[in-house]
Amino acid sequence: MKASGEKSIITVLLVFLSLALVALFLAQSTVDLRREKRENTYVQTAKFAAAEFKIPLPLVLAVIRTESDFRPNAVSEAGACGLMQLLPETFSFLQEDVFEEDLPDSAIFDPTVNIRYGTYYLSYLFEKFGNWFTALAAYNAGEGRVGAWLKDKELAPDGHLVHIPFSETAQYVQSALEHYGTYREKYP
Repeated sequence: MKASGEKSIITVLLVFLSLALVALFLAQSTVDLRREKRENTYVQTAKFAAAEFKIPLPLVLAVIRTESDFRPNAVSEAGACGLMQLLPETFSFLQEDVFEEDLPDSAIFDPTVNIRYGTYYLSYLFEKFGNWFTALAAYNAGEGRVGAWLKDKELAPDGHLVHIPFSETAQYVQSALEHYGTYREKYP
């Protein structure tokens, strides 16, 4: 009888575990569907910005996903805002000195403005640093900090950044490049 009771407990545990796995799968599927819906909302805007500043659409989408997961009202702990997580200082500089526009501060959350400004800034960093790895590091850590890293022979032995000393930035670049691969398949 004891064996029968143990089998019943094991059966109940297996059923419970199976149901938990199904629930987890359904929850993840729901999260993925919501993200895809948000993503689809901004693909056209990203496509226009990517074409305007001549950078790959998959890269723009990868940065948006890494930065905000396609949430237009996202605000980071550092105060970066919107889909592409622009700092207010960067937004003001781009608005005044690059685009010569007079927008309200709230425009940082406007998806069209945020994507356009963030895409321009990404293209500027690529032009300045010459490769996407370093440009992405600068997008996350700041161009001044990355400029200093490039002078460090341990981080950039041949003048090209190969080691990122900040784990957050290293993880950011790795995540953005992984998303870039995904979006290259989705939007060739």
